[in-house]
Amino acid sequence: MPTSHTSRRGVHWLEHGPGRDAPAVMLIHGLGGDAKFWTTEQTVLGKDYRVLAVDLRGSGLSRGSANLFSIDQLAGDMADVLDEAGIASAHVIGFSLGGTVAQAMAHAFPQRVSKLVLSATFATVNPQAHLFLVALGALYRRGASPEQMYALIVPWLFSLGFLSSAEAEPYLAYVDDPTDHQATEDWLRLLDALLAYDGRRRLADIRQPTLVIGGDEDRLAPLSDAQLLRRGIHGASLEIIPGGHLMNIESPAAFTAAITRFLSLQRACVT
Repeated sequence: MPTSHTSRRGVHWLEHGPGRDAPAVMLIHGLGGDAKFWTTEQTVLGKDYRVLAVDLRGSGLSRGSANLFSIDQLAGDMADVLDEAGIASAHVIGFSLGGTVAQAMAHAFPQRVSKLVLSATFATVNPQAHLFLVALGALYRRGASPEQMYALIVPWLFSLGFLSSAEAEPYLAYVDDPTDHQATEDWLRLLDALLAYDGRRRLADIRQPTLVIGGDEDRLAPLSDAQLLRRGIHGASLEIIPGGHLMNIESPAAFTAAITRFLSLQRACVT
């Protein structure tokens, strides 16, 4: 069973694994998610790694912020978590928004990041996704309900084939969980940080061994975004997984297998 921890700055994480001496893995979720997004990955990776699934500011059990903040500041939060957990460096796996935080960590705290996995993410939000997310944020600011927001977002999260299958049914209807409400202001501050981020010029500074994972039908972070990351980060590899933005739900075995293969490779950081 994972154990629950909170840093002095109010950042919460769930920890799972064989013990404190195991190599560490940090998992960083996307917009609207929290540490529970990684339940499957924690179980798989927790057999061999000390896994920390972190709640970003204002997500899950982490304290929100009264002010605007940046992706670089979120990366600082992750470094603080490693400090409090007594971890010198970790393999860092980021998903979507979490992938931009992982990139910022690799840039600002290179000694803290052993290997980097960037999944369903981008160096900056592409123009099509930018238009959608800006419109989504405007609706939320005008009082749209979480149920209405969910209905607008779901079509962007999965592939057409998955949405046409019976497997999609549990994900199509909004389920109100009173224990899992994220404040509108916290979601919007994370959105604003994401929309403001542009790490394209910093990709060449990332020297850690890097795996980019893209869904073959991802509409929010299409393969062109994944290929930009692969080209921009020296020595990065790209693995394409069947599915949309949430390819980890559509193809969980392929997703976790790609990660475990990469983490097991004996590769030194690029110099």
